[in-house]
Amino acid sequence: MPIARCHERQLTFLLSCIREWTIRMGGKVLTIKTAPACYHPLTHEICHRSYLAAGFSPNHTYSNHYIPITDQRFDQVIEPAERRRLAKGKNSGLRIALEPGICDETTEAMLCACDRAHGRQLRIKPGEIARIMRAVPESYITLTATNGEQILAGALFVRVSDRVLYHFLSGFFPEFRAISPSLLLFDAAYQYCLDNGLQILDLGISLDHLGHEKTSLASFKRRIGGQECPKIIYEATF
Repeated sequence: MPIARCHERQLTFLLSCIREWTIRMGGKVLTIKTAPACYHPLTHEICHRSYLAAGFSPNHTYSNHYIPITDQRFDQVIEPAERRRLAKGKNSGLRIALEPGICDETTEAMLCACDRAHGRQLRIKPGEIARIMRAVPESYITLTATNGEQILAGALFVRVSDRVLYHFLSGFFPEFRAISPSLLLFDAAYQYCLDNGLQILDLGISLDHLGHEKTSLASFKRRIGGQECPKIIYEATF
Protein backbone atom coordinates (compact mmCIF):
# COMPACT_ATOMS: atom_id res chain seq x y z
CA MET A 1 0.00 0.00 0.00
CA PRO A 2 1.27 3.51 -0.75
CA ILE A 3 2.31 5.35 2.42
CA ALA A 4 2.65 8.71 0.63
CA ARG A 5 1.48 10.32 -2.59
CA CYS A 6 2.04 7.71 -5.28
CA HIS A 7 1.25 7.75 -9.00
CA GLU A 8 -0.31 4.71 -10.62
CA ARG A 9 2.63 4.27 -13.00
CA GLN A 10 5.03 4.07 -10.04
CA LEU A 11 2.96 1.41 -8.31
CA THR A 12 2.51 -0.49 -11.58
CA PHE A 13 6.29 -0.46 -12.09
CA LEU A 14 6.83 -1.88 -8.60
CA LEU A 15 4.25 -4.63 -9.17
CA SER A 16 5.82 -5.51 -12.53
CA CYS A 17 9.23 -5.85 -10.85
CA ILE A 18 7.72 -8.15 -8.22
CA ARG A 19 6.17 -10.28 -10.99
CA GLU A 20 9.50 -10.59 -12.79
CA TRP A 21 11.36 -11.48 -9.58
CA THR A 22 8.76 -14.14 -8.75
CA ILE A 23 9.10 -15.69 -12.20
CA ARG A 24 12.92 -15.75 -11.94
CA MET A 25 12.63 -17.47 -8.56
CA GLY A 26 10.44 -20.19 -10.08
CA GLY A 27 7.12 -18.99 -8.71
CA LYS A 28 3.94 -20.15 -10.43
CA VAL A 29 1.27 -18.06 -8.68
CA LEU A 30 1.41 -14.66 -6.98
CA THR A 31 -1.46 -13.67 -4.70
CA ILE A 32 -2.14 -10.21 -3.26
CA LYS A 33 -4.54 -9.89 -0.31
CA THR A 34 -5.62 -6.28 -0.04
CA ALA A 35 -7.01 -4.23 2.81
CA PRO A 36 -10.76 -3.47 2.70
CA ALA A 37 -11.68 -0.51 0.51
CA CYS A 38 -12.99 1.42 3.53
CA TYR A 39 -9.46 1.91 4.90
CA HIS A 40 -8.73 4.44 2.18
CA PRO A 41 -11.18 4.50 -0.78
CA LEU A 42 -9.00 6.65 -3.05
CA THR A 43 -5.91 4.50 -2.49
CA HIS A 44 -8.04 1.40 -3.09
CA GLU A 45 -8.97 2.68 -6.56
CA ILE A 46 -5.37 3.60 -7.41
CA CYS A 47 -4.15 0.17 -6.33
CA HIS A 48 -6.95 -1.60 -8.21
CA ARG A 49 -6.03 0.05 -11.50
CA SER A 50 -2.34 -0.65 -10.88
CA TYR A 51 -2.94 -4.33 -10.15
CA LEU A 52 -4.86 -4.71 -13.41
CA ALA A 53 -2.20 -2.83 -15.38
CA ALA A 54 0.51 -5.10 -13.93
CA GLY A 55 -1.31 -8.26 -15.00
CA PHE A 56 -3.13 -9.24 -11.81
CA SER A 57 -6.78 -10.29 -11.91
CA PRO A 58 -9.38 -10.25 -9.11
CA ASN A 59 -9.52 -13.86 -7.91
CA HIS A 60 -12.18 -13.31 -5.25
CA THR A 61 -14.11 -10.35 -3.90
CA TYR A 62 -15.40 -10.54 -0.34
CA SER A 63 -18.00 -8.36 1.33
CA ASN A 64 -16.32 -6.68 4.28
CA HIS A 65 -18.30 -4.90 7.03
CA TYR A 66 -17.14 -1.89 9.00
CA ILE A 67 -18.67 0.66 11.37
CA PRO A 68 -17.76 4.32 10.79
CA ILE A 69 -17.03 5.95 14.14
CA THR A 70 -19.10 9.09 14.68
CA ASP A 71 -20.12 11.22 17.65
CA GLN A 72 -23.11 8.93 18.14
CA ARG A 73 -23.08 6.27 20.85
CA PHE A 74 -23.08 2.62 19.83
CA ASP A 75 -26.68 2.17 20.96
CA GLN A 76 -27.69 4.92 18.53
CA VAL A 77 -25.99 3.17 15.62
CA ILE A 78 -27.47 -0.31 16.01
CA GLU A 79 -30.98 -1.44 15.10
CA PRO A 80 -33.79 -1.24 17.72
CA ALA A 81 -33.88 -5.00 18.34
CA GLU A 82 -30.13 -5.05 18.98
CA ARG A 83 -30.50 -1.97 21.17
CA ARG A 84 -32.93 -3.85 23.40
CA ARG A 85 -30.58 -6.83 23.56
CA LEU A 86 -27.67 -4.53 24.46
CA ALA A 87 -29.70 -2.97 27.28
CA LYS A 88 -30.59 -6.45 28.54
CA GLY A 89 -26.93 -7.42 28.52
CA LYS A 90 -25.92 -4.29 30.44
CA ASN A 91 -28.60 -4.99 33.04
CA SER A 92 -27.35 -8.56 33.51
CA GLY A 93 -24.45 -7.41 35.66
CA LEU A 94 -21.66 -8.61 33.38
CA ARG A 95 -18.33 -6.83 33.80
CA ILE A 96 -16.40 -5.71 30.72
CA ALA A 97 -12.62 -5.53 30.98
CA LEU A 98 -10.08 -4.20 28.47
CA GLU A 99 -6.45 -5.30 28.54
CA PRO A 100 -3.76 -4.10 26.11
CA GLY A 101 -1.03 -6.39 24.83
CA ILE A 102 -0.79 -10.15 24.48
CA CYS A 103 -3.91 -12.19 25.24
CA ASP A 104 -3.56 -14.25 28.43
CA GLU A 105 -3.80 -18.04 28.44
CA THR A 106 -7.19 -18.09 30.21
CA THR A 107 -8.86 -15.95 27.53
CA GLU A 108 -7.17 -17.89 24.73
CA ALA A 109 -8.40 -21.18 26.22
CA MET A 110 -11.90 -19.71 26.54
CA LEU A 111 -11.97 -18.76 22.83
CA CYS A 112 -10.95 -22.30 21.87
CA ALA A 113 -13.61 -23.72 24.23
CA CYS A 114 -16.22 -21.51 22.55
CA ASP A 115 -15.41 -23.03 19.17
CA ARG A 116 -15.87 -26.52 20.61
CA ALA A 117 -19.12 -25.50 22.34
CA HIS A 118 -20.50 -24.25 19.02
CA GLY A 119 -19.50 -27.52 17.36
CA ARG A 120 -17.01 -26.01 14.92
CA GLN A 121 -13.37 -26.57 14.16
CA LEU A 122 -10.85 -24.46 16.04
CA ARG A 123 -10.28 -21.25 14.13
CA ILE A 124 -6.82 -20.96 15.62
CA LYS A 125 -4.67 -23.50 17.46
CA PRO A 126 -4.00 -23.18 21.21
CA GLY A 127 -0.90 -21.06 21.76
CA GLU A 128 -1.10 -19.56 18.28
CA ILE A 129 -2.81 -16.33 19.37
CA ALA A 130 -0.02 -15.35 21.77
CA ARG A 131 2.61 -16.22 19.14
CA ILE A 132 0.95 -13.94 16.57
CA MET A 133 0.60 -11.09 19.05
CA ARG A 134 4.27 -11.14 20.09
CA ALA A 135 5.25 -9.49 16.79
CA VAL A 136 3.48 -6.20 17.71
CA PRO A 137 1.96 -6.64 21.20
CA GLU A 138 1.29 -2.91 21.58
CA SER A 139 -1.21 -3.07 18.69
CA TYR A 140 -3.58 -5.57 20.35
CA ILE A 141 -6.34 -5.21 22.89
CA THR A 142 -8.40 -7.92 24.57
CA LEU A 143 -11.98 -7.39 25.72
CA THR A 144 -13.71 -9.87 28.01
CA ALA A 145 -17.18 -10.16 29.52
CA THR A 146 -17.19 -11.87 32.91
CA ASN A 147 -19.71 -12.99 35.47
CA GLY A 148 -17.78 -13.20 38.73
CA GLU A 149 -14.70 -15.27 37.91
CA GLN A 150 -16.16 -16.87 34.77
CA ILE A 151 -15.36 -15.43 31.33
CA LEU A 152 -18.48 -15.69 29.16
CA ALA A 153 -17.16 -14.00 26.04
CA GLY A 154 -13.98 -12.48 24.68
CA ALA A 155 -12.80 -10.52 21.65
CA LEU A 156 -9.39 -9.61 20.27
CA PHE A 157 -8.85 -6.40 18.30
CA VAL A 158 -5.86 -4.98 16.42
CA ARG A 159 -4.98 -1.33 15.88
CA VAL A 160 -3.87 -1.66 12.27
CA SER A 161 -3.36 2.10 11.91
CA ASP A 162 -4.13 5.39 13.61
CA ARG A 163 -7.56 5.25 11.97
CA VAL A 164 -8.61 1.60 12.10
CA LEU A 165 -9.39 -0.97 14.80
CA TYR A 166 -9.80 -4.47 13.35
CA HIS A 167 -11.89 -7.23 14.94
CA PHE A 168 -9.51 -10.19 14.83
CA LEU A 169 -11.30 -12.93 16.76
CA SER A 170 -14.14 -13.33 19.24
CA GLY A 171 -16.31 -15.97 20.86
CA PHE A 172 -18.99 -16.59 23.47
CA PHE A 173 -20.53 -19.62 25.10
CA PRO A 174 -23.89 -20.46 23.46
CA GLU A 175 -25.75 -20.87 26.76
CA PHE A 176 -25.33 -17.13 27.36
CA ARG A 177 -26.71 -16.06 24.00
CA ALA A 178 -29.84 -14.57 25.65
CA ILE A 179 -27.82 -11.82 27.36
CA SER A 180 -25.83 -10.98 24.20
CA PRO A 181 -22.29 -10.76 25.60
CA SER A 182 -20.90 -10.10 22.09
CA LEU A 183 -22.92 -6.89 21.86
CA LEU A 184 -21.35 -5.67 25.08
CA LEU A 185 -17.89 -6.32 23.65
CA PHE A 186 -18.59 -4.44 20.43
CA ASP A 187 -20.09 -1.60 22.45
CA ALA A 188 -16.82 -1.40 24.42
CA ALA A 189 -14.76 -1.59 21.21
CA TYR A 190 -16.78 1.24 19.66
CA GLN A 191 -16.23 3.36 22.78
CA TYR A 192 -12.50 2.58 22.64
CA CYS A 193 -12.45 3.94 19.08
CA LEU A 194 -14.26 7.09 20.21
CA ASP A 195 -11.88 7.63 23.12
CA ASN A 196 -8.75 7.11 21.01
CA GLY A 197 -9.63 9.01 17.85
CA LEU A 198 -10.08 5.96 15.62
CA GLN A 199 -12.40 6.38 12.64
CA ILE A 200 -13.24 2.82 11.58
CA LEU A 201 -14.17 -0.35 13.46
CA ASP A 202 -13.43 -3.07 10.91
CA LEU A 203 -15.68 -6.10 11.49
CA GLY A 204 -14.02 -8.16 8.75
CA ILE A 205 -15.49 -10.61 6.26
CA SER A 206 -18.12 -13.21 7.21
CA LEU A 207 -16.96 -16.76 6.54
CA ASP A 208 -17.60 -20.04 8.34
CA HIS A 209 -14.85 -22.50 9.30
CA LEU A 210 -15.00 -24.01 5.79
CA GLY A 211 -14.47 -20.67 4.08
CA HIS A 212 -18.06 -20.28 2.92
CA GLU A 213 -19.99 -17.05 3.35
CA LYS A 214 -21.94 -17.06 6.60
CA THR A 215 -25.10 -15.06 5.94
CA SER A 216 -26.24 -15.03 9.57
CA LEU A 217 -22.96 -13.40 10.65
CA ALA A 218 -23.16 -10.82 7.85
CA SER A 219 -26.73 -10.03 8.89
CA PHE A 220 -25.63 -9.50 12.51
CA LYS A 221 -22.91 -7.10 11.39
CA ARG A 222 -25.44 -5.08 9.40
CA ARG A 223 -27.77 -4.91 12.41
CA ILE A 224 -25.03 -3.42 14.59
CA GLY A 225 -24.30 -0.64 12.11
CA GLY A 226 -21.94 -2.41 9.73
CA GLN A 227 -21.62 -0.96 6.25
CA GLU A 228 -20.29 -3.00 3.33
CA CYS A 229 -17.19 -2.49 1.20
CA PRO A 230 -15.18 -4.84 -1.02
CA LYS A 231 -12.06 -6.71 0.03
CA ILE A 232 -10.37 -8.10 -3.07
CA ILE A 233 -7.87 -10.93 -3.56
CA TYR A 234 -5.77 -10.55 -6.72
CA GLU A 235 -3.80 -13.27 -8.45
CA ALA A 236 -1.32 -13.67 -11.30
CA THR A 237 -0.43 -17.08 -12.77
CA PHE A 238 2.83 -17.69 -14.63
